[in-house]
Amino acid sequence: MADSRQQQTLVRKITIGTPISKVVGAAAQQISDLTDVTFSNIQDDDIIQYDASTGKWRNVAIITGGTF
Repeated sequence: MADSRQQQTLVRKITIGTPISKVVGAAAQQISDLTDVTFSNIQDDDIIQYDASTGKWRNVAIITGGTF
């Protein structure tokens, strides 16, 4: 004898914490996807330098000579 009762599957979405809008960690597709990187006016031969005052990496022009 077959059971005539229908089964229901309940699916609920539970969000814990605040969803982020940027990709972080290993899922990053580009370096600019990382939340601790800020790029502006990118030029050829720029390098990435850590800025301790902002806690972020940023692009700067490479030093090609002079006093440093």
